[in-house]
Amino acid sequence: MVAFSQSYIDSLETKIILVENEDKLVILDQLIPYYFRNQPLKASKSASKMLSIARQQDDKKYEVKAQRYLGLSESRLTSNHEEALDKCYDVQNNALANGFFEELVLAKLAIADIYRQVGSNAKALEYQVEAYKIADSTHYKYLYSTIFINLAQSYILLEQFDKAELNLKAAMKHAKMLDQQEMIAETYIRFGDLYSRRYNHALALDHYQQAYQVYSGLQQDLLTAISLFKIGKSYLAQDSLDLALEHQLQALDIRRRINDGTGLAESYNSIGQICLENGEYERAVNNLRLGLRNAEIINSNILMQQSFDYLYQAYFGISDYKNAVFYQQKYMEISELIFAEANERRIEENNYKNEIEKRTLQNQNLMLSSRQQEKELATSKKINLMLVVFLLITLFAVLFIIKFYRRKEKFARQLEHNHQQISAQNKKLTELNSTKDKFFSIIGHDLKGPLNSLTAFSQLLINHTASLSEDEIRTIAKDLDKSLKNLYELLDNLLGWARSQTGKIEFKPQEIQLATVVNDTVKLLSKAAANKNIKVETMIDEGATAFADINSVKTVLRNLVSNAIKFTGAEGTITIFVDQWKDYVELGVSDTGVGMNLQDQQKVFDISSKHSTLGTNKEKGTGLGLILCKEFVEQNHGNISIESEIEKGTTIRFTLPTVRTAEAIEV
Repeated sequence: MVAFSQSYIDSLETKIILVENEDKLVILDQLIPYYFRNQPLKASKSASKMLSIARQQDDKKYEVKAQRYLGLSESRLTSNHEEALDKCYDVQNNALANGFFEELVLAKLAIADIYRQVGSNAKALEYQVEAYKIADSTHYKYLYSTIFINLAQSYILLEQFDKAELNLKAAMKHAKMLDQQEMIAETYIRFGDLYSRRYNHALALDHYQQAYQVYSGLQQDLLTAISLFKIGKSYLAQDSLDLALEHQLQALDIRRRINDGTGLAESYNSIGQICLENGEYERAVNNLRLGLRNAEIINSNILMQQSFDYLYQAYFGISDYKNAVFYQQKYMEISELIFAEANERRIEENNYKNEIEKRTLQNQNLMLSSRQQEKELATSKKINLMLVVFLLITLFAVLFIIKFYRRKEKFARQLEHNHQQISAQNKKLTELNSTKDKFFSIIGHDLKGPLNSLTAFSQLLINHTASLSEDEIRTIAKDLDKSLKNLYELLDNLLGWARSQTGKIEFKPQEIQLATVVNDTVKLLSKAAANKNIKVETMIDEGATAFADINSVKTVLRNLVSNAIKFTGAEGTITIFVDQWKDYVELGVSDTGVGMNLQDQQKVFDISSKHSTLGTNKEKGTGLGLILCKEFVEQNHGNISIESEIEKGTTIRFTLPTVRTAEAIEV
């Protein structure tokens, strides 16, 4: 591990300009771990530079190192965990192909680190166990402490504390055996984390203090600051606020000096938390805003979430309800983002699992094919021997072989045909499951938004009615009304879609008078149109009819007209038209609203996209209405289409069968 003192880092950054490329690789290998924590963008750029130099020097080992650093940079800088995993898998394969077993171990730990970032702690544990097996078989004993510490971290997160303690004891044993002082100190830190999770804060404090003694003796500023920070956290857990603040200020002083971005965000947030406990709300706000700024610089969603939460409490404490509501909303938004990313990762992990299973099946098929070929070769040799020895049965043997191969080819063709059918069905099922997983992930996210808003506003009304003005109460009431309406619309459309998918909606096609359906819809939505001074026109032959389920047709028309009202500005016009053709009837809703681009048009009927935008009065859509319309129209043997142009309006048409067409369909 590199000793991260600022003078040491400065000397390395100066030295790298003066040395040859071979020495630059060594220096970059020391600098990049420091940059990961404090300047993630610089870590990525330095890793790219290392890769370029390694390729110029044809240094395969440093090329693999650079690729590993780039994979970790992708994960930490952009949160693109899928791309990061792909890069680390390539590193793993390159390290194995070149016999770089140390890098193979580190690649396994890097993959585990990425899985841990997205909350897949069990998956992280699998790769850490693989790393240990490789290190053990190749006798890289100096890596044991690192591996055991990583294993302990995963077991702590999985709340398997006894296993975590066993691994930390093993790490301490090997670190002391090899006199790895840095590993000894880090093991003390992880023991402290373990006991902290077990709520034994006194024992945690003792281990953090031992880590501090080792790190300060090694003059490692960064790690000394980390131990001080954790000591402060332990004192806070024991309600020793003065000692907690004293140690957090000491940690902050070091972190300022070495420009530790992550550490600054942590320390400012922790000082803000202590100030909240002391009732020093103004001081808390000042520190928490600095913590938020540093969290934004290093792109840490977790630290930003912490800052938003504490800022909400601090502003609430000084009765600044406007800022309190603002930061509570920010906290809910970033919490939803973290939740959505975790869901996305789970879906991606399932896709990876399916891909691995598919590859495993392919390998098994190849092995079976190889064994079959070996058997065939042995059979052929026996036949040749028999032909030499028994010339009298040559004709019989030839006929037997021909018949055998013909039957085999026929069987192979049938097997291939069956395999293709199964593969196509598996692919279709996988795509459907993936689409629905993503759809319900989005729906879960959309449901949480209005519910969180309702909770926040109701808490304000319950706890602070006396301190709120009449205008503030009216504003909150309007927001509550909007959230309730949006939630009702979302649940109504979601219920309709779900019932259509499970076949619980009973479709009863009959001859319906379209003029009656159109007039009923206009009457139902006339008030919403009048509120925006929108003119609604109808163009329909009184005798126009269709053969369809009347309830589903009403639902489709009501959704289309509601959308038109939502996205049409004041004084606009909506036209509902019906055209009777020979074999079908076409209904349409045309508006003079905001319109949409081609890309958005392609999303509105796609369940995997669930597209939604705000109306002209900031009305929030559910993104389900047009998906439900498509389901109902197709179940009535019709088609739906959209034509739109930005700032000029939108026309959505759908067709329904006539009585004559319906009879043909039945036949």
